[in-house]
Amino acid sequence: MLYRISRVRRKRLSHARPFSTAIILPFEAPPPAPRRRRQNNFSFPAKRRREIVLHARYVGAADTEDFSRWLIAWVWHNPKAKDQIWSVMEAAKSMGGKITEAQASAITEEASIIRKCWSADNLARFLGLTYVQREKLGIKTIGSIDVKKRARKVLRQRKDRMYRERKRRAGGVLARAEYLARSLSTTKPWEKLGMSRRSWFRQCSKLGTGVSAVIFLTSEDRPVPPEGGTGLAERGYASKEEVRMRPKGAPPKAANNLEQCLPSSRTATTMAADMVVSVPAWVFGRCEKRTALAA
Repeated sequence: MLYRISRVRRKRLSHARPFSTAIILPFEAPPPAPRRRRQNNFSFPAKRRREIVLHARYVGAADTEDFSRWLIAWVWHNPKAKDQIWSVMEAAKSMGGKITEAQASAITEEASIIRKCWSADNLARFLGLTYVQREKLGIKTIGSIDVKKRARKVLRQRKDRMYRERKRRAGGVLARAEYLARSLSTTKPWEKLGMSRRSWFRQCSKLGTGVSAVIFLTSEDRPVPPEGGTGLAERGYASKEEVRMRPKGAPPKAANNLEQCLPSSRTATTMAADMVVSVPAWVFGRCEKRTALAA
């Protein structure tokens, strides 16, 4: 629920400066503006036409007797052409060949009669595209005649896995075998010292904090004492050593400050949002003349 603030002026009989009170009233928010969709200029038929032209130029289809196969496949993926014959003639030029208007008309008619190859593998069989040619030319929308769809997926996953592995090695991440060879479970330094695993970790824990930079959140925070020593207690609480050495029946030592004996949940201060304050009328832009008369 959304709210709006309405300013209401309160009249007073005294000569004091008038004050205003803010009243919160609910209201219905306007509907959000429609999200602007991102323009997508990708066209699958256009991409396939470019790949057909790329493969035709790579294999030299214009110098063969089967040049019409690439032109027929190009016509299949150009259904919205206003002048299909002219488009076929221009496509033949981009493939490195040249045809007449009569040949372009015959190719267009043949493309409308024979069965169309829409899938990636069927179009690859129609054009004779191999996997090596596909990888070298960077073709994505046409399959291959020697590597099927499932095998291409496995190869693509393997290539992606190898790329991510090279990226991790460049970032300094160790291989699993190398990491296990350097781990404590493999090296077992406690066996060379003639002690148990637990005793070795206990000795390491008594060394205290490391040499990293110490960041204190408050002025009362202190670092961990080195070599397992007993340091000062925080917030005025007695340490375990002081409690153990205290005589029986002796009262506990009083703290210098009351806040040191309180937990953090009882030392919270009052926020400004909990205070109620009267706002003068001139804050809301009241007329200066009326304000002067009231004063």
